[in-house]
Amino acid sequence: MSIPATDTLQRSIAFIGANAGLALHPVDAGGVQIPGEPANCFASFWMADWSRWGQGNALLVATLKGWRSYGANEYFAASLAAELTRHFPEAARFPLTGISHTQDEFDVELDAGSGLRATGRKAALAISGVLDRRQFAAPEFQLGNTSASLSNVYLPCSTGTLMEFGVEWPGAAAVYPGPRGPASSAFLAVAESWAL
Repeated sequence: MSIPATDTLQRSIAFIGANAGLALHPVDAGGVQIPGEPANCFASFWMADWSRWGQGNALLVATLKGWRSYGANEYFAASLAAELTRHFPEAARFPLTGISHTQDEFDVELDAGSGLRATGRKAALAISGVLDRRQFAAPEFQLGNTSASLSNVYLPCSTGTLMEFGVEWPGAAAVYPGPRGPASSAFLAVAESWAL
């Protein structure tokens, strides 16, 4: 669907901050990724310097059994899930029909040289092994029946772990060659902005 230029000009900034994503794919007994198997889950960690839905951090976890969010602000987390995250290609396998929320606070370490560690009392996400750093721009990122303008600095990473209530999700990140360099299902997106 093409968006008229006048609609594009009427967009306003909706989010300024950073986002991290991790899709975990099944591995065999030796820890080697099983080729062709879809992801077991997708986690998205949002760090908002400012957004129309609020500020702070939120961890979203999408699985075939449903979506969960963690953070201090349930409205903020649910809005990010409904407005943005459910439209990510990594989340398409996990339909958003509802979302359960758990109050949590995160200690966050974000370093564009080494990765991300977001540690809460109930859940934690770690992404490391930065493979590349490059600009990314999608002036017509599809959000269902509409689109948004997205820009960031994309950092594909080699590894990631997700824990919920002390239990680590099985699986590994999928790293693959892309047209502009390596890509991965474990990534950081810094200096990120969305205009809706």
